[in-house]
Amino acid sequence: MTTADSQTLPRLHDYEVLGRVLSVLCSTPGPLAECLGFRLWPRLHKDGGYVLSWHGHPSMHEVTDYLCAAAADDEMTADLRPGDIQLHRERTAVIVRGVQFNLQPEPMPSPESYLALGEFWRTGALPRKTIDS
Repeated sequence: MTTADSQTLPRLHDYEVLGRVLSVLCSTPGPLAECLGFRLWPRLHKDGGYVLSWHGHPSMHEVTDYLCAAAADDEMTADLRPGDIQLHRERTAVIVRGVQFNLQPEPMPSPESYLALGEFWRTGALPRKTIDS
């Protein structure tokens, strides 16, 4: 059985790495600084880690390339160093200092998809069915 105290130190490391990764990716001129619909949530897996998701541009390959370039260039950032980043599963996941980050870019919703939702996407109201007599 684990207690909250036994989980503290590994989680502190995870949060530190999360802060480093987000400061590199989300600060200007990072690739996710101006992306749409950026979301972050913890992975529900025994190994922990996080999922980073966004809509549209940039691709996950551009994000991993930027992270690798930032780690290799001391003038770009001091948050990451060479050797901190390992690419995993054909670049869909990045392991930074032992913490896994899954990268999930999602396609932009089209205007047609918003039209198909009708009023629901703005008000949450479901369409009423009429009873034919």
